[in-house]
Amino acid sequence: GLSLSQIGEFSFIIANLGLSLNVTSSFLYPVTVAVSAITTFTTPYLIKYSGKFYSWLEKRLPDNWINSLNQYRSTTQMITTSGDWKVILRAYAYNLIIHSVIIISIIFLSTHYLNPWIQKRFADNKTGEIVTVAISLLSIAPFIWALSVRRIKEEYYSRLWQNKKLSRWPLIGMDIVRVLLGILFAGFLILQFLSSLTSILIAFGLIAVILIYFSTRLQSFYNHLEYRFLRNLNEREAMIVKKPDIVPWDAHLVELIVSPESSVIGKTLQQLAVREQYGVNIAQIRRGKHTIINPGRDEKLYPFDHILVIGTDEQLMLLKQLIEATTEIEHHETEPIVLQKIDVDNTFPLKSLSIRSSGIREDARALVVGIERDGKRILNPDSSMVFSEGDIVWVVGNPKRLQKFIQTKANAAKSH
Repeated sequence: GLSLSQIGEFSFIIANLGLSLNVTSSFLYPVTVAVSAITTFTTPYLIKYSGKFYSWLEKRLPDNWINSLNQYRSTTQMITTSGDWKVILRAYAYNLIIHSVIIISIIFLSTHYLNPWIQKRFADNKTGEIVTVAISLLSIAPFIWALSVRRIKEEYYSRLWQNKKLSRWPLIGMDIVRVLLGILFAGFLILQFLSSLTSILIAFGLIAVILIYFSTRLQSFYNHLEYRFLRNLNEREAMIVKKPDIVPWDAHLVELIVSPESSVIGKTLQQLAVREQYGVNIAQIRRGKHTIINPGRDEKLYPFDHILVIGTDEQLMLLKQLIEATTEIEHHETEPIVLQKIDVDNTFPLKSLSIRSSGIREDARALVVGIERDGKRILNPDSSMVFSEGDIVWVVGNPKRLQKFIQTKANAAKSH
């Protein structure tokens, strides 16, 4: 307990965050700093004298108190041990099932496909069988190592190993079972092709040499296989959650729900002027089964409207106070809106036009949410801003509709 008296620097962050979100009083931050400064000097002495204080206190506490404390400590240790055992047993079960299936599959393929193919290329059947056994053993060696030798959940295993009375012997027994299973699979493979005792002993000796001498290489090879397998398995999910390039601006799409008591009800977007006042854009309004994509300035807000807004966390926090949303701000992706990047070059038909006069919002139902110009990023630019050559424009809208709009503008410019 005395070693936990220090209040560290992370408390500054928590206190500052509470202050910035207006959920704590302003007096708390200086108190946190002062207590942290004091405990910085007192903590070394508290830790230094904790042993002496413990011995002094133990002699003066009643025996029934000490017994209760010891019983509580034993109970908490048993709870921790029980949780660790669940993790270990689950991990061992997965390890056993997965690698057993892989090893059995390799043995099946070697027996039914590899051996007949090799026998056709060797005149001596014995030589072909030895080659088959060698290739098969090399193939299953990483998986036998993972099944029998690889340490599983080392953190939990180490905690259980420290408990000599309850956990050490069961752990040893489980490890022995793992090794025996590895030997059983290897022996089963060898017996499929070799029958003489000498050949079997040589094969088992070869397995022992491979597992002991090449254990480091087997570990590296298996880790590489496991990494590539998990990477390929999760590649689809990783592509789905890939963040767009606009994320470094700290802007994102979020959904707010208009409260019935909000002052925005019945007002048009032009009257609210959320872009001018808060620097955000309303990209979509979902009203029951009706969805309004990139709503116009004359669109009104009504109770329980779901509005999709683009902005930073600070901007969205201010807007939330106005909307009085009843749900937490959370990231939300919607269809068919897509964030797109457009490079403005000499052939871009909207060059030298302002965002308002270009008609991109009215005709393409698209929303300009960001412009990169001369290395600077402008989030939610003003509608009077003019497209210039070299700009990188970020637009939210339907890709097909936007492409058709740009093509129409380009054709019109060519005709003139």
